[in-house]
Amino acid sequence: MHQHQLLSQMTCHSDKAPIYHMTARVAFKKRKVVHERVVWIVSIFDNPNDIRNYDRKTMTRLQLDIFGKDSKADKHIIIREILDKKFISYSNLSVDEHKRQNQEQV
Repeated sequence: MHQHQLLSQMTCHSDKAPIYHMTARVAFKKRKVVHERVVWIVSIFDNPNDIRNYDRKTMTRLQLDIFGKDSKADKHIIIREILDKKFISYSNLSVDEHKRQNQEQV
């Protein structure tokens, strides 16, 4: 393979999922009172429903940040909206590969 072909293969991002750093507004209940907080999220998913359904790492981290590891309460977190989104880089996998990977883990 020629040097030029190798470089063009390495820089082609057409099927790779973009990774974003986002700020999001989330809601959660503590002691029967609804609270809201602004949190950071790093994910390839930029839709609140997709983050909730497919990004278990992010949801687990948010639960730990908000409730702590010793909480015995229901740990439901609702991502209300994405406030801002900044592109960071590209993932090694496509969006579909990420979704499949997360569905296999569930």
